[in-house]
Amino acid sequence: MVIVRRYGSNLTEILDTQLAAMDEISRGNLEKQVPILSSDEFARVAEKTNLMMLGLKERDFCRSSFDKYVSPEISRKILNDTIAPSGEILDVTIVFADLRNFTGFAEKRSPMAVVEMINRYFTEMEGVISSHGGVVLQFIGDEIEAVFDALGPDGNHPDQAVAAAVAMRAALQRLNAERREGGEMEIHHGIGIHSGPVLAGNVGSLKRKTYSMLGDTVNLASRLQVLNKKLATDILISGETRSRLALSDTRLRSMGQHTVKGKTEAVDVYAVV
Repeated sequence: MVIVRRYGSNLTEILDTQLAAMDEISRGNLEKQVPILSSDEFARVAEKTNLMMLGLKERDFCRSSFDKYVSPEISRKILNDTIAPSGEILDVTIVFADLRNFTGFAEKRSPMAVVEMINRYFTEMEGVISSHGGVVLQFIGDEIEAVFDALGPDGNHPDQAVAAAVAMRAALQRLNAERREGGEMEIHHGIGIHSGPVLAGNVGSLKRKTYSMLGDTVNLASRLQVLNKKLATDILISGETRSRLALSDTRLRSMGQHTVKGKTEAVDVYAVV
C-alpha cells in the first residue's frame, strides 16, 4: 500500500510538472526545460517536450532574424505562402528616397562611419514610413524603396505616402540638428512619389527570390526622385497622386510638365512645400 501511494504521488508530481511546462509554452515561455523525473514513458514525454521547445526557439530565432532582412509584413506573406506564384496586381503608392552626394560623403569618411550614418538614417526613415502605414521594400545602396497599401485595402494610401514624406523631411531636419551639434555635415535627400498599379510577387532565380514590385508606377516614382535634383526640390509627386489626395492641408506647388526617362509623354509634377 505504501508503494502504491508513493507511486501515485510520483505520478502526480510528474504530470503536474509536464502540465506546468505546457502552460509555459502556451504563454510563449520556451526557456524552462521539463525536468526528467523518471526513466519510463513519462521521461520520453519530457524529452519530446524539451525537443519541441528547442524547435520552437529555433523557429522564433529564424523568424526574428528574417524580419531584420525583410519587413515583418512581407515576411509573414512569405512564411505563410500567401504570395501568388504568378504575382498579383495591386493599386499602391510607391515612394523612393535617395541621399544626395552620398559618394562624395563616403569618400571622406571611414567605412565604419559611413555605415553608422546610413544605418541611423535608414532607422529614422523606416520608423516614419512604418508609423504612416507604409512598408519598406528594400534598401538599395543609399536609397529607400517603400510602398503604401500593398498588404491591405486602403484607398487613402496616396495621403499616407505624402504625409510620410513630410514627416521624413522633419525627421531629417532633427537628424541634421544632431549632426551639426556633433560637428558633422548635414545630409539631404530627394523623395519621389507616384500612385498606380504594380505587379507584386516573388522575382528571381530558382534558388533565390526577392519580393518585388514592378511596373511603370515604380519606374516613375524613381524618376521623380531623381527629378528633384533638376528642380531643386526635396519632395515631388505625380499628377496622378495629386488627383487622389484627400488631405486639405497638403501644400503643393505645380512644377509644370516634365519628360522623364522611360516616358514618351510629359508628366505633371508637383512639389510638396
